[in-house]
Formats: sequence, C-alpha cells, structure tokens
Amino acid sequence: MRRRAWIVLAAALVALAATVTGATARTAADPGITNDSILIGGTFPLSGSASLYGAIPVAEKAYFDYVNDTRGGVNGRKINFKYVDDGYDASQTVPAIRQLVEQDKVFAIVNALGTAPGLAVRDYLNERKVPQVLLATGDSFWGFQYKKYPWTIGYNPSYPGEGTIFAKHILSKTPQAKVGVLMQNDPFGQQLLAGLRRGFAPNSKSRIVDVEPVDVTAPDVSQQLLKLKASGADTLIIFTTPSPSIKAFVTAAKINWHPQIYVSYVSASPLFMGAIAKAAGAAAVDGTITTSYVKDATNPGEQNDPGVKLFEQIMAKYYPKGNIADANLIYAMSVAWTAVNALQRAGKTPTRQGFMNALTSTNTAANPFLLKGVRLQTSKTDHFFIEDLTLTKWANGHWNAFGSFYHHAR
Repeated sequence: MRRRAWIVLAAALVALAATVTGATARTAADPGITNDSILIGGTFPLSGSASLYGAIPVAEKAYFDYVNDTRGGVNGRKINFKYVDDGYDASQTVPAIRQLVEQDKVFAIVNALGTAPGLAVRDYLNERKVPQVLLATGDSFWGFQYKKYPWTIGYNPSYPGEGTIFAKHILSKTPQAKVGVLMQNDPFGQQLLAGLRRGFAPNSKSRIVDVEPVDVTAPDVSQQLLKLKASGADTLIIFTTPSPSIKAFVTAAKINWHPQIYVSYVSASPLFMGAIAKAAGAAAVDGTITTSYVKDATNPGEQNDPGVKLFEQIMAKYYPKGNIADANLIYAMSVAWTAVNALQRAGKTPTRQGFMNALTSTNTAANPFLLKGVRLQTSKTDHFFIEDLTLTKWANGHWNAFGSFYHHAR
C-alpha cells in the first residue's frame, strides 16, 4: 500500500509540475504578445504645432491591416497598433508613453515622432527594456549612443547628414553663395545646422551669413525672413517642421525675396509644396531642392512602379480619406514594412530582445516604398537605418531626382 501511495503521490506531483510549467510558459511571453496578436504603440502629434504629421500613424495602421488581412499577420498573430496624441510636446509624451507601457502593455514603441519627445522617454524605455524603435526623427543621437541606449534605434536619415549634403551641393554648384538659415530652435534644427556647418568647414562662418532661430509654435516667421533677406543671403535653407516651413516659403514671396531654397526632407511633401504654390504662386517653390529616399506617388515617372501601385492599392482600401500626395504616408508604409520584416525575423513567438536583434541585423533593399538604391542596413554596432539619400528638385508640380546617391550620410 505504501508503495502504491508513493506512486500515486509521485504521479500527482508530476501532473502538478506540468501544470505549473505550462502556466509559466503561458505567462512568460513578453507584454503585448498573445497567441493571436501583437500590440505595438506610438506617440504622434495628432494635434498642435506639428499636426501635419498626424496622418502618419493612420497610414501605418493601414499597412498593418493589409498585412493582417492578406497574410494573417505575422506568424499567425495579427498586429494591433495603438497610437496616442502627444501634440509634439515632450511633457505630454511622458504620460502617453507610460500609459502605453504600463496600462496598455505594448510590446514595443514604434515610430514615435519627434526628437524632443523621443529624448524625453528614452531613459524610461531603456530602463524597462521596452523597444523604442524606428523613431520618426533623424537625429544622430539614436545612432551614435546605442551603447548607452541599446533599446533605442531610429529610422529616418540623419539630420546632420542631410545638412552636410546641402553644403556639399552648394560648394559644388554655387561656391560663392551667401547662405541664410531659418532654424527651428530645438535639437532637430540644431542638428541640421551642425551638419551644414560641418559640410562647409573650415569656412562655415564665412559661408553662412545669418542664422535665424524660430520656435515651432511661432505664429509667423516674418521678422526672421526680413532679417535673412537683409543679410544679403542669396540662398535660403529651411530647417523647420512643416508649419513654419510653409510660412517661410509664403513669406519670402510676400517680401519679394527669391533666393535659391533648400528645405529639409521632413517638410518637403508634395502636399505641402502644392499648398504653397496655391498660396504664393508656382514661382515660390519652383527650383527648391531637398533630399529624398522614399518614392513619390505624384511623380508621373513612378506611376507604374510596383511599390507605388501597392501604396495606392492599400490607401484605396484601408485609408481612402488619405491624400496620396502626402509623402508622409508612403514614408509611413515604409516604416510599417520594416517593422513587419523585423517581426518576421524575431522568432515564431517574438520577444522584445528578439525584435531588437532583428532590427539590428537588417540588410535589405526590398522595401517596396523606398527609392531604388536605398538599402536598410544595420548591425550591432551600426544603428543608422537609412544612410542613402539623393537630391531632388521641384519643377512642373512634382519632385525630380538628379545626380547620384549620397551614401553613409550621418
């Protein structure tokens, strides 16, 4: 009887161990992961001074919905994307991110927008080992400071890299140019200006005749543009987000100032350029130069491109109210594609660490929404996702790429 009792007890203990092990396995999944879903989140300026970027998360969700419907998600899990408005205000970003992490239990923060907002929550997310990835900002912090912040990685091309490209082009085409800069008075504008100065070195002080800072919430830029014109500048570089950039173009036309204009890619959507042309005339934008890395659905030469066709197909079904002239939307889908690609490589049951490992071992030119010649390439020691940029000029109502690619722009 004793032996039989021990056998029964042993069997019961084995069964109990199996139950406990099974329960542990079920609860061991990282936050945001269930048997049939993945929850990711992000913060975006749905309101406020940078609300012209508010369509970005809608387009990203459209791509995720397309993947859910046509592929069943990723490895059998549907992607759910929750985005929260932070008004492009870092003080609002902090509680919004805490909500996503602590209450909503998101798996990762994906493509949250803005330099100052990203910096405000970087320590918090890294302390908790929550992926802060594919950030919608090109500041070089995300790439250079990866050792201190291993859970953070950006997406956009480097702002200093773009500034340096502008300087190189000016030196090669108009070496005697007198450059005036309208600079957003925050880390975003400062990084672009630093890159421009690096490109002009060692003569940046003589090349740049005036720099006028502007707050992103400023109601107008009239005083800054008048000072820039008075400085004798014949070349205007606009390092601001869309709202002040649009104001700068319109104001330059109003004060009868017609410099050669360069504008950061963050404010160069065909939607914005078209709006400026309507408000101030085509001459206000014709000849403007920017950098590019995403395809342009408004360019007649790209209408038969498979990536543009896919973009338009997804927009028609999942975001019919969106405007395909807004380059931010095809940009958004390029980000969503990259996130899906990494999730596919993160393992059958993805973990936060596996997701980071996938993101930091990317090497592909297959993203259908990026220009041919742009490669997504990262490694454990290289956290700059996109380093390939080409120059493009506005003419005949759309952007026209010219010249060869600049590589390793950072």
